[in-house]
Amino acid sequence: MNRHRFSTEEILICRRSLLAWYDVNKRKLPWRDWHDTDSNIVAYRVLVSELMLQQTQVATVIRYYETWMNQWPNLKSLADACEDDVLKCWAGLGYYNRARNLYKCAQLIVNEYKGEFPQDLEVMINRLPGVGRYTAGAVSSIAFSQPNPILDGNVIRVVSRLRCIGGDLKKKSTTDFLWSLATDLVCPDRPGDLNQSLMELGATICTPQKPKCTECPIQNQCLSYQQQIHQSINDIEQCSTNCLFCLKKTDIDSNRSLVEHYPRKKTKTKQREETSLILILYRIKPKLEFLMFKQKQSNLLAGLWSFFDIITPTDFDQMNERKRKTFLMEEIQHITLNIDNIKLAGQCRHLFSHIDKQYIIYYTQYDQNDISISTAQVQWFTEEQVQASAISTAMKKVFHVALPQVKLRTSSGKKNGTLDNYFKKKSS
Repeated sequence: MNRHRFSTEEILICRRSLLAWYDVNKRKLPWRDWHDTDSNIVAYRVLVSELMLQQTQVATVIRYYETWMNQWPNLKSLADACEDDVLKCWAGLGYYNRARNLYKCAQLIVNEYKGEFPQDLEVMINRLPGVGRYTAGAVSSIAFSQPNPILDGNVIRVVSRLRCIGGDLKKKSTTDFLWSLATDLVCPDRPGDLNQSLMELGATICTPQKPKCTECPIQNQCLSYQQQIHQSINDIEQCSTNCLFCLKKTDIDSNRSLVEHYPRKKTKTKQREETSLILILYRIKPKLEFLMFKQKQSNLLAGLWSFFDIITPTDFDQMNERKRKTFLMEEIQHITLNIDNIKLAGQCRHLFSHIDKQYIIYYTQYDQNDISISTAQVQWFTEEQVQASAISTAMKKVFHVALPQVKLRTSSGKKNGTLDNYFKKKSS
């Protein structure tokens, strides 16, 4: 077990080497490019960036972050926003609960803490929606210079390789030990920079595949790298046979470097497959408009606008096309009447984090006014509004499948009568 811990000397060397490397090599990122001395503003910026970066790559986040900060530069401006605008700004990033939690955080801080970001770590964790130990550690260390650790995917990888931690990451004993190692490394003088140096190292040098070990500032303190260059695989089990953190010889894959074996790969949960029927209702008043429904809070895309969406029944595969259309018309009868002449537009697929979703898309014209749901939950959108509103990437894919065929149905004149002519018109 002692082999997996840092010595006092190793801690000091790692801190000094990491900070020196970070000062020279850190990437220029918008959430680091602030000149505010107000720690309240810095805390807000860190919170926004950290929640956006969860499950999302840096290159994708940059544009969203800049747009967000231009629109809501502080907690008060975000707290005063409407949820639709917040979700609209987030559309395309996925994991929409992150946006809702940011919005709730701003409202809670403004209403209960007089607009002052709480500095206590436990208060952040226990009171702020969507803020866990990692996010609270990032905010408290970067904005308030508190010596609290962080442990995200990048830091887990760096620390696991430094101390040869090959334990099961699903086990609390492994994550607890990694947290204790991250705590050891935190520099009391520059905790925010030290934490960011670990994240930066994991993102740019200590990568999951083909890590650049020869460029690493702490390669001499890295057990897995030293083992890779000096020892054989036969020496991998250096602790007792009951060690929770050592990899076993049977875990070794000869196609990967020894460093790449840390941390131990998690077993991926297979995405469940799901099929939904989509019905796009359109009208011409005088512009082409589409009926949109706000998703319930219990739904996958809660709070976002969507077309009429129903999950297929268990016997769907046995249904012929006529029965599928009948099923869809029966499902929509509780909100409107006189739907007929449904046309099949096509299909598209979208991968959510846990669902492999197939959409089968239908469309029909609807010019009646007997929609029986409140206008707050059902609205007509123009094509431009569909493209710009709080609508998920999945629904935009659906829309792009159906739109050409809807336009063909509604166009007049011979030149608009074929799909070829439609695309010629678009490209001209």
